[in-house]
Amino acid sequence: MTNTNRTGGCQCGAVRFKIHGALGRPSICHCRMCQKAFGGFFGPLVTVKGETEWTRGEPSYFQSSVNISRGFCAACGTPLTYKHPGGLEIAIGAF
Repeated sequence: MTNTNRTGGCQCGAVRFKIHGALGRPSICHCRMCQKAFGGFFGPLVTVKGETEWTRGEPSYFQSSVNISRGFCAACGTPLTYKHPGGLEIAIGAF
């Protein structure tokens, strides 16, 4: 993808972000933890290759596995991020 800025955030607007630079590969995860976090059959995510700027608030985090933290809005519960040792992924629906 190109090096443009992309913005997004949670449902209530308490947490907003801007991605500077390229996005990586999109993915659909069907693991049980993603199903629970997203409240559905899968979690749609995209890898962030650029810099993430939190422009309003910041996500709260839940450590769902040894190396995995999931970011969400503490006010409305919107799933936002998936942090792992290899980097950061953003919920596609948050854009």
